[in-house]
Amino acid sequence: MSVTLVKLAFAGIRSRVLASFLTILLSGAATATIVLALEVGATARDPWQRTFDAAHGAHVLATSPSEAEARRLAALPGVAESAPPTVSALAIPGDDLLQLVALPPSTRIDVPVRIEGAGVGKRGIVLERSFAEKLGLRVGATFRFAGHALPVIGTAISPSQPRYPRSKPGVGWVTLGTFERIVPDRSRWNWTQAVRLANPAAARSVAASVPGAVTWEDQRAEALRDSEPIRLILTMYTIVLLAVVFAVVAILVGARASQQYREIGLLKAVGLTPRQVTAVFALESAALGVVAVAAGFVAGALLAPRLAAPSAETMVGAPTTVANPWHLLLASIPVLLVLVLSARASTRRSTRFSVLHAIQAGNPSPAGRSRLARMISRAPVPLPLSLGLKDVLARRHRARRLVGAIAVTGAAVVFALSMQASLDARPAGEASDVPNELPVLVYTLDAVLLVITATTLIAVVLLSVRERVRDYGVLKAIGLTPRQLTSSLVSAYSALAALAAVASIPIGIALYVVVYSASGGDAADRVIAPWYWLALVPLATLLIVAVATSVPARLATRISSADALRYE
Repeated sequence: MSVTLVKLAFAGIRSRVLASFLTILLSGAATATIVLALEVGATARDPWQRTFDAAHGAHVLATSPSEAEARRLAALPGVAESAPPTVSALAIPGDDLLQLVALPPSTRIDVPVRIEGAGVGKRGIVLERSFAEKLGLRVGATFRFAGHALPVIGTAISPSQPRYPRSKPGVGWVTLGTFERIVPDRSRWNWTQAVRLANPAAARSVAASVPGAVTWEDQRAEALRDSEPIRLILTMYTIVLLAVVFAVVAILVGARASQQYREIGLLKAVGLTPRQVTAVFALESAALGVVAVAAGFVAGALLAPRLAAPSAETMVGAPTTVANPWHLLLASIPVLLVLVLSARASTRRSTRFSVLHAIQAGNPSPAGRSRLARMISRAPVPLPLSLGLKDVLARRHRARRLVGAIAVTGAAVVFALSMQASLDARPAGEASDVPNELPVLVYTLDAVLLVITATTLIAVVLLSVRERVRDYGVLKAIGLTPRQLTSSLVSAYSALAALAAVASIPIGIALYVVVYSASGGDAADRVIAPWYWLALVPLATLLIVAVATSVPARLATRISSADALRYE
């Protein structure tokens, strides 16, 4: 029986090329976002570990305003290696631009890893690499601050220093003599003790004994925190894409079940249960999902190192490119589950009718007229719009799912607009802590969603035209012009899209507020896209819908009335 179900599932798949393409494209995009969210955090772990090893990193760091308190850490049990405390202070009191660190030549633990130029010397300053890049300072330039001018003699990185400007202040290493000249007030000094332990796993218990101590695990978590906003946005877009996958696949599978209504009756007549009939449709969706998962995994694994690149500014080497095969399994579960559930939800109604009714009817009975359809029939709207809306609303499930897909897509666009408005609102000259890759990622995902939604509209209108060919023949026979038939389809779907686009604005704003707050953003810096940007969302939606539906709508007007009435 299982072989029979598989054969039935893929029978006539060549006639469903567009539907199959949409299913694979959507499911592949959802898989790619899941894989990216899983991989982005993992790809930077290995570079950070290499940085930690190169710097002979500290298992525990303790900072204190007193040198004696800082040295307490070195005397604790379990410490295998220690170095003299280093002294640091803000270069400008009350300003978080630069923290100067006096680096003695005898330092052996948490040593800055030189990237470019020379090490710490008497004649200048060594800047942390991400800090130097954000300020546009290269080796040989002069760094001016608070009346001081120091030549930049090199750049370096440290496993204990996160990326600037996400973490402020930036760091510059100088000799003790230079430090005392710039910060003569000892009340502003802080002392940092670095130690390595015989058992690194005991770092937390050792750090708990000293106020202000951080472990090597804390340093790693802080360094990898760069990926959190990207992972958060990827999670949001995964949910958005899975919602669109459910709506679109349910529409496509439901349309196939409607067209094969009589065949469903025959399958039930030869002994298949409603559950087995549903499995026929679910098998095709699941098989297309497997193809999409494989393609999405490859795309996600290739893109993950690129999105993790900002983390590499404070690490040795590029992010790891070896994908975790377990992420393929984790990504496939929600995608395949959504595909199967959408197929089941869309075919449930078509398998409930009796065998005799299905064979006699050939098509499922039309749904009862909704209250909204009755209101439209009484409203003084143009005849083409009234006909189009009645046709669209006769398939309520399809209309709701299409409106949902458009609303979710529009919400993603509103999210992107608000994100751009927040970026534009930053003061001129202030370094942004948002990686350049993040806006590009958001715009790319929005473009994918728009292409998918436009293609879905084309597919849905083609289905509607195919289902109502005979009705169009009757309408042409009683005097409707080709232009009126075309406008009935275009105007009806445009009306639905307009409602969805208006609803997408508050949904998108809510999404942006939630994601912005979850990423740790300051509410005072949060900016919502201006109204004239948001007004473009409904206008652009109407334009896209009109273009996407006009071509298939014209197909309904080309067939002659005689051929349309004979259409089966």
